[in-house]
Amino acid sequence: MEPFAPEMYTDEEMEAVESHIMRHFGEFSNVLHEIASPDIHVDICLIPPNEERDFYTLVTMGMGAHRMNVPDELVEYRLERAELAIFLPTDWDINSSEEKFYWPIRILKQLARMPIYEDTWLGWGHTIDNGKKFAENTELSSVMLLSCPYGQEAAKCRLPNGEVVNFYQLIPLHRNEINYKIENGADALLDKFTELDPVVDISRDSVLDVPVTIMDNINRHGNKIAKKKLAVDDLLAGADHMAAYLRWCIENDLMSDDFKKSFGDVIEMTQNDGAAAPLREFIQAALNSCLFRELFNDEGQEFAAFYYDFGNDEYCYPCDVDRFAEEYFGTERYNSEEFKDEAYLFIPYDENYYQGIKKYIDFHYAVFKSNY
Repeated sequence: MEPFAPEMYTDEEMEAVESHIMRHFGEFSNVLHEIASPDIHVDICLIPPNEERDFYTLVTMGMGAHRMNVPDELVEYRLERAELAIFLPTDWDINSSEEKFYWPIRILKQLARMPIYEDTWLGWGHTIDNGKKFAENTELSSVMLLSCPYGQEAAKCRLPNGEVVNFYQLIPLHRNEINYKIENGADALLDKFTELDPVVDISRDSVLDVPVTIMDNINRHGNKIAKKKLAVDDLLAGADHMAAYLRWCIENDLMSDDFKKSFGDVIEMTQNDGAAAPLREFIQAALNSCLFRELFNDEGQEFAAFYYDFGNDEYCYPCDVDRFAEEYFGTERYNSEEFKDEAYLFIPYDENYYQGIKKYIDFHYAVFKSNY
């Protein structure tokens, strides 16, 4: 019998990957080693909960030794190598061999080898169906790959030879969620999440089983930055237009009574000095990165239904955000490869930004008032 000869990182590559995991995911001393490795040697680094991250982190180390079969049109993005991570709650029995606790480890190992067995590749937005529930104690039955939640530096490990290993997190999904993603795309599914918690919750309901009134989600725009590898330094750039709209609504007294009771300090701060109000951070921290209809009073909700949607190019806030970007950069630069159709993410967020957006909102609000 021929001995196994698995693909493996060189010593220098392994040192770079291990250092990257330690630096961005956390210190670890426990590694789940494989006994037999016929193709690649997949270890799993077990990072225990700590004060900063109150959950277990499991990260593969070895999947990236194999270069995946990435389509020719994507080769320039250097997606051939990957490692996977999953995050588990503190009460997870990490040492149990029972399937209700072991399935995350099994999925990590299976997906690490999938590109080899099927001569394919895995990357952002890909979904993999388990075919049945992961265990009897959960309805979750598939996973989706998303960018590492710790930012662009953590998402990419540069090897000594210049190649890149991409780190993705696994988000478990319900049956109807993966079906929705297949029909509508990853971005459309992500829009359904009011908050995308990276930590596995085996009891969570499907986001498609509850009424959703989300108008916008920072994560959707942030994922564009990661997916298209945009050279955007401001990690909250995807919140700029949301913060501008929220500021305008606060200044025009369109917020609900519940919002006024819960966030009176935010209203006061915005009305006193809107330019200094940290509304982007407020949306991210207090509103789960979302704007949703119930934040506004009756008139505010009617205006949002009229304007904050892609339903009509003539009355369309996202379209106006793009129009402002074209106005700001000029048509030629706006359409250049530099921005990859996402120029709105590159405008500096300052008072000039707000005033530029405000004139569009003012105009359409006047139209709205004349019609309603």
